[in-house]
Amino acid sequence: MNEHAEAVVRRLGLGLLAGNNMIGLEEALLLKIGRYFTPSPSEVLALRELLATREQYALRLEIMNDSDKQFRVLALGAGWGYSFKDLPNGLRQIIDFLLPGDLFGLGGIFVNGSGFSFATITPVEVASISPQALFAVSRQWPRLGGALLWSSSLESSIMGERLVAIGRRSAAARVAHLLLELSVRLEFIGQGSSSRFFCPLAQHDLANALGLTAIHVNRVLRNLRQLGLVVFRNSEVEFLDRAGLVELADFDAAYLGLGRASSRKIFRS
Repeated sequence: MNEHAEAVVRRLGLGLLAGNNMIGLEEALLLKIGRYFTPSPSEVLALRELLATREQYALRLEIMNDSDKQFRVLALGAGWGYSFKDLPNGLRQIIDFLLPGDLFGLGGIFVNGSGFSFATITPVEVASISPQALFAVSRQWPRLGGALLWSSSLESSIMGERLVAIGRRSAAARVAHLLLELSVRLEFIGQGSSSRFFCPLAQHDLANALGLTAIHVNRVLRNLRQLGLVVFRNSEVEFLDRAGLVELADFDAAYLGLGRASSRKIFRS
């Protein structure tokens, strides 16, 4: 766990599960929004009530389809998932990977659904939230509403950066950029470190997210390993030369919210 996550854990009084730094659903979301403001006990209670409806799902399972008539927002607890769009030609485009504390579907509240589907990668726990409940919490607890708005803005920022990668970056830079992004996002919630992290993605997941083939991803990962930059094996990413990988990918974590003091001031007001 990095220093920032440790500070948030102490400030919010969160308890991590012994041995592996795993966190529950409320703790994951509190760690995420705790980067910008410290919720009061009443706000923490309101958030827990918002997350009261829980469901658990197995790995590699589609649990929300873009054609679902009953729209809801999902809050991801333990586990990994992804949002995606299936095309008529049978190809799948992964929009984003969702980690503990992430929300799926916020962008669809005002546009008749998200337009995307959601699937699990590992076994997951999710909370199902109605738009009406989100509106009620935002009205009563404006700072929580602001944090949800920030989370939605972060999703848009990540999607924009992914679009740039697919449209203009080389295959090697795309893969390197995504691995660095996942590392930073996991560090925010106390998972992994700047040198390594658990990564349950298959090569076809990377391919579907980056507009490549699985064979091309395999070749890129092999080349990055031979260059002494990064190793991805047995569901673990290890950075051998993080600085070199950052240079290759032209990676700047500002789009993930690093160093944006003005945002923190907004959420504290």
